[in-house]
Amino acid sequence: MELADQAEPIAPADVHARDGWTCQLCGGPIDPEVAWPDPKSASVDHIVPLALGGAHSMINVQSAHLGCNSRKRDKIVDEVKPIKFT
Repeated sequence: MELADQAEPIAPADVHARDGWTCQLCGGPIDPEVAWPDPKSASVDHIVPLALGGAHSMINVQSAHLGCNSRKRDKIVDEVKPIKFT
């Protein structure tokens, strides 16, 4: 199965609401008022990265700060040391 076959529509607002506007990588709160490209802005992270065969689906995405997500890149979360925003 190709990645395009695994994609489903995902609304970022639904992901952030489900995750309580909490970064699933560092555990810190995500402020919905912080705008991209601020490192503290909201982003949607693929738990198993697309590059490693993960699906673009609600069960494979989570809320993350843009900075945390960028630092994670195409790694599995256990391979990344969390960073804390203050």
